[in-house]
Amino acid sequence: MNKVKPDKNFEALLFSVAEHYVSLEREVRDVIDDAVGPICSSCTRICCKASYCRRTLSNPWYRYLFEHFGDKIPIVWGRSIPPPGLGEEGCNIRAGRYAYCYAYNCRAVLSSLKSNEARKIFQEISDILKNIGLNFMGKRHLTDAREWREITPERLLVLNEKIEEEKEHFQKLQSLLFMYKPGI
Repeated sequence: MNKVKPDKNFEALLFSVAEHYVSLEREVRDVIDDAVGPICSSCTRICCKASYCRRTLSNPWYRYLFEHFGDKIPIVWGRSIPPPGLGEEGCNIRAGRYAYCYAYNCRAVLSSLKSNEARKIFQEISDILKNIGLNFMGKRHLTDAREWREITPERLLVLNEKIEEEKEHFQKLQSLLFMYKPGI
């Protein structure tokens, strides 16, 4: 990975946008973990793959989030089975998890939701972090970034706006989803 030393203004902007992103990531993760925890913990088919976990390391944005906002849970990155991020209670990548991991919901997860409306809302919540990264680099997604030079101040400002929009969207969706509880 190309290590470019950002200037102080860039570092401050980066930290601010990252903090904003991680705040939303934690809220989204909590809702997702609540729903998928009971299903995933008893599943014998692991849908997580080591290559997805390693995207956290190969992408400068996700790596930054993980290193600055992760919960310091030790992860054995060289491990393949089970995947490095997979712990006894789900994913141990607590900040900077690959956006497409949040977006994926297997059949068992979706069928555990009690209505089509709940499934649709839950999938929209699951897609929020993926949607934030859409068109980050022209037609390329934020997940495709491999070097710091691809993460510019201008792109971070646009990313911050998208985080704010998706945060508002998340709050609306979360309210709708809770209308379907206790059985989601």
